Amino acid sequence: MALGKIPRFSPSFSSAELLTVMASLTRRGDERAVISQFEHEFACYIGTRHATMVPSARYGFHLILRGLGLKPGDEVIVPALTYWAIPAMAVAAGLKVVPVDIGPHTHVMDPAAFQAAITKDTRAVVPTHLFGTPCDMPRIMEIAQQKGIHVIEDTAQATGARVRGRRAGSFGHASYFTFGLTKNMTTLSGAMVTTDDDSLGEFLHAEMASASPAPVLRALKETMVGSAMMMATHPLIYPFTVHPMVVLGNRLGKDPIHERFGEEERRYDTIPTHYQRSRPRAVQAAVGLKQLTRIEKLNGARIANGRFLDEHLANVPGLGVPTYPPGTEPIYMSFVVHHQRRDALATALRTRGVDTTIGYMSNCAQHPLFPELRRDCPNTAMAMRELLHIPVHPNLTRKDLTHMVEAVRAACLEVRE
Repeated sequence: MALGKIPRFSPSFSSAELLTVMASLTRRGDERAVISQFEHEFACYIGTRHATMVPSARYGFHLILRGLGLKPGDEVIVPALTYWAIPAMAVAAGLKVVPVDIGPHTHVMDPAAFQAAITKDTRAVVPTHLFGTPCDMPRIMEIAQQKGIHVIEDTAQATGARVRGRRAGSFGHASYFTFGLTKNMTTLSGAMVTTDDDSLGEFLHAEMASASPAPVLRALKETMVGSAMMMATHPLIYPFTVHPMVVLGNRLGKDPIHERFGEEERRYDTIPTHYQRSRPRAVQAAVGLKQLTRIEKLNGARIANGRFLDEHLANVPGLGVPTYPPGTEPIYMSFVVHHQRRDALATALRTRGVDTTIGYMSNCAQHPLFPELRRDCPNTAMAMRELLHIPVHPNLTRKDLTHMVEAVRAACLEVRE
């Protein structure tokens, strides 16, 4: 990046996808054919029999719960460290949500904690492949199968990650993915549900077939946002526009990017109608098909960058680096470190040109929206106090990586004093 200024993320949306959008919007024909092609190719990529494109991951999660026949009062186990909308959707469906702790630095569900939380009412578990790190799926599947528990994989941040050579999202009864603009694979918006269950696959397709297509104007707006993000993070633009704004916001106690892309956290009494009233359009599927041709290259760059950071930040005093469950191959959607003076470290990094964020995850075992879920999850509580995201996106150069490593080392020395 120019002048040593490195953005926290850089979208996978590129000029190639922009051209795909323009061509798709001007092409006439059967929208369903393009969507079906994307669903088929995505299912082949993940390694499942079925894939269904849905408007959002949270609505896909809701459909999975319905399709699997979960009823009010049934228990569903989730990791305490997750996005607030997942327990919110389960609570709205009348389910009893049971949060369990994560591994100390894996940031994903601890299989032992899952096993200890099982009761006679447990019907489902949601192992979340957070930050691109897959859970220990063989162990989780073993525990779940012994108890007859449905496994719903949250693969929103791990498209393409593997566990013992097998794609995340192909282990459980179903999995949901999301393709927002900041994800490692994007379709502008929208999501996907995969499953090997024929009846669940038929149910999902029937639900989407009965919905109306999303407005074309929404796709145009999302294209404009994607193009703006692509330009804003360009190395010749970012140092003179976005980065000064981030540094200024930091001095004022704000994070303008976090505020722009975050959303209001709320509790739902019922499933909001705007989550379910529209199905994705062919333009999104066309972008997804284009992204599938690039995802291994994009993920490969993330993996190379993540392994460089693994190696060069492993022994920095005061800094905790991520660990990974055995047999997993993370795609480094994020590179999350820990530091006891996290906020001071973030400020020191930004002054050295490295943008960073605490992200959007919550400790749902202590979340004020869900007082009935309250329980002690010490590793999750520690993560919420200490975690910080270091840039790891595919557009980083070796010079950027070296600059970041030196910036982290210098910043850790500065905040220790």
